[in-house]
Amino acid sequence: MLFKSELLYADTQPMMVQKQDSVGVESRWLSPRVTSSVFWDLAIWMAVFGLLIGVAFPFAVTLFGVPSHISLRPDFFAGALFAGVVVGLVNFGLVRLVVGKRLQQLSRRMEYVSTALRDTPFAADASSCSPDACRLNVDSKDELGDVAQSFNRLLESLNSSWTTEAAIRSVAGSVAGHLDFDELVITILDQYAARTGAAAGAVIVERDGMLSVASQRSLVGDVIGDARVLQEALRSPAITAMTIPPGVAVDSVIVSFVPRGILVIPLWFGGQALGAVVLAFSSNVDPAAIRLLEGFQPSTSVALNNALMYERFQRLAALDPLTDVYNRRFGLNRLNEEFARSTRTGSPLGILSLDIDHFKGVNDTYGHLAGDRVLRSVTSIMRSCVRAGDIVIRTGGEEFTVVIPGAGYNDVKALGERIRRTIQLERVDIGGSEISVTVSLGGLSYYGTEIRDPEELLVKADQSMYASKQSGRNQLTMSRVHELAGDLSHS
Repeated sequence: MLFKSELLYADTQPMMVQKQDSVGVESRWLSPRVTSSVFWDLAIWMAVFGLLIGVAFPFAVTLFGVPSHISLRPDFFAGALFAGVVVGLVNFGLVRLVVGKRLQQLSRRMEYVSTALRDTPFAADASSCSPDACRLNVDSKDELGDVAQSFNRLLESLNSSWTTEAAIRSVAGSVAGHLDFDELVITILDQYAARTGAAAGAVIVERDGMLSVASQRSLVGDVIGDARVLQEALRSPAITAMTIPPGVAVDSVIVSFVPRGILVIPLWFGGQALGAVVLAFSSNVDPAAIRLLEGFQPSTSVALNNALMYERFQRLAALDPLTDVYNRRFGLNRLNEEFARSTRTGSPLGILSLDIDHFKGVNDTYGHLAGDRVLRSVTSIMRSCVRAGDIVIRTGGEEFTVVIPGAGYNDVKALGERIRRTIQLERVDIGGSEISVTVSLGGLSYYGTEIRDPEELLVKADQSMYASKQSGRNQLTMSRVHELAGDLSHS
């Protein structure tokens, strides 16, 4: 009854199955199924085949001269049937022993791989599922050998994908931890070079349509070279190979050499290019490295955009929007830092206080837009006169303070006079008319006295500036800090 029901079940099963491969979906006819087990089907068909051989054998031997009264005897006929069934079952046993053993090994190994990938999908170590740990031995040159080789190749692909994913997560975590722009570009370059084996590289950022090198490592020469080449590479997010600009070389510890190839990895965010990572290689670029770099791009682009936005916000928070110099709050914080450094090291600290003469008259006569133009002109001159490390602060409407680290008495006096004379000679265009303004200044140099509050220095500088105004304006009045705290022979 069971055999009959299984045959009825087989009659209802589709004779055609669908197979998905790399080419597409194709149809193949398979042998009729009797049970739900392939090996049981094989045993049944081998037994049936043995029976058929047993049925045909008595008739076949008559062709070789065996008398029919012998070959067609019931006992001979039954023996032939029995022998056919036995041969079929023995064949089944051999197939089960040879093929089944290998299929069981493949099944166990696949289950092991599945468990390893399920248990450690985000672990730092995939050695439990490495090709060496899970590989199948290929000991036959047939379909079973092909299956084992296919499994091993699949295992290598899985391991490569896992390794790539782990590297992408690691780089993403590294760059996401930095909002400071300078720290971020160094981290990006270090991570990219370490992961791809690049000999050198640079991070290039686009600001206001201009390309500039934000970070550079072991790359000698003008990396940007012909800016049009890089601009063209930044037109799409695709990684491209760049022609090596003349004079570009890798500065190695042992020897300097011209790189074999340079890759440009554009960093895009929100549909626009933020910059690019340029990597130089001492040998031909591995295609796997390019695939890895493609995985790095999204997280790096987001991190770079965040750092640039953070930098802009910091700049907006620190700068006066009209004059583009430090506002009072941020500028006084910088004064406190320089004051503490001067007190700790005993180095001088110069202060200049500046006020535009008759500025109210400019606003009343020409309007506030003209006054804004004058303010921008004055601050532009001040920035051109000071050094890179000096601090220009807008402390009031037309009042400014310059903090000059390391400046002695004579240094402050010379800078104040240079600013005063340059402003006096400047002409500001106001609706076709040119006007000039003058400034009054007060200055001092601080040498680590007993003063504990930098506000005292500002008060003293302002007092000197007001003294200049009372003496006729357009002049600099210097004071000595010992008037506040003790006589200093070097002041």
